[in-house]
Amino acid sequence: MKCVVLITCVTIAIASIPRTAAADDEVGGKHAYDVIGVEQTKKLKAIRDSYREIAGLDKRYTDRKHTNGLPYHIYVPKALEAGKKYPLVTFLHGYSDLTIDTHKGFPKGIWSLPLVQEKHPHILFVPRHRSLKDRWTNPKYRTMTIQALDDLVAGLNGRRDTPNVDTNRIYLTGFSLGGMGTWSFIKSYPDKFAAACPLSGFSEGPQTKSQAEKLKHIPIWIFNGDGDRGVKGSRVSFQALKEAGARDVTYHEYNKQGHVIDDFAYFTTGFMDWLFAQKLKPHADGPKLPQ
Repeated sequence: MKCVVLITCVTIAIASIPRTAAADDEVGGKHAYDVIGVEQTKKLKAIRDSYREIAGLDKRYTDRKHTNGLPYHIYVPKALEAGKKYPLVTFLHGYSDLTIDTHKGFPKGIWSLPLVQEKHPHILFVPRHRSLKDRWTNPKYRTMTIQALDDLVAGLNGRRDTPNVDTNRIYLTGFSLGGMGTWSFIKSYPDKFAAACPLSGFSEGPQTKSQAEKLKHIPIWIFNGDGDRGVKGSRVSFQALKEAGARDVTYHEYNKQGHVIDDFAYFTTGFMDWLFAQKLKPHADGPKLPQ
């Protein structure tokens, strides 16, 4: 009974948080973005705090290692039907987040919450760094991650006794180093992901209109706190994408927040509905996932 009450309260809270339009960008851009005020952010944090922690992910998520040496976790909810196609979310973690249960289970555990899974059932792929020396932006490690993702999808889609992956609905998101990785991955694989959502991704995103041209077809939702030292990079990326003609790019900046926003930003009003509505929009010939 307690669990049902909690989920109901959280759902109401998400629906009641409005979006706030911002003025023009401070770095000289002309395209307005959304600023989330302190009071609205408190409501997002209240949703996070209502869970206290998301425990037991090490038992819920399956731990694997690819033949290329990449460690990763996969979460296939028991409620998913064998043979049916589902979206897949790829989450890239930050610098110190080497184990599945760090930071009280946020943000990796958010994707397994009934609040998310009941409305948007999906498979979760969580690649991991082997040590603090690894980087998602390293070409070799990026290739290893994509190889593991390709093989995971091919393995699931080659069986009738497991849920399958809808290869037109594979999404990418990450925080901090993972936010940088999100930008890095879509620059290298612009036709692989149906949507991308970098959180606190510094200046790894496009910093000029010409750099943004390659990414303008990808639905992108950018998140950053205004007190983060990398916030200018996110602002510039948003402006560059808009200047390049991107039709579906959103930037949310949280007022009086710093670098760490990954434990509440995913609760932002409308984000999950937007994410799971996206389908692959190929831009040019490039590497794609196997059907």
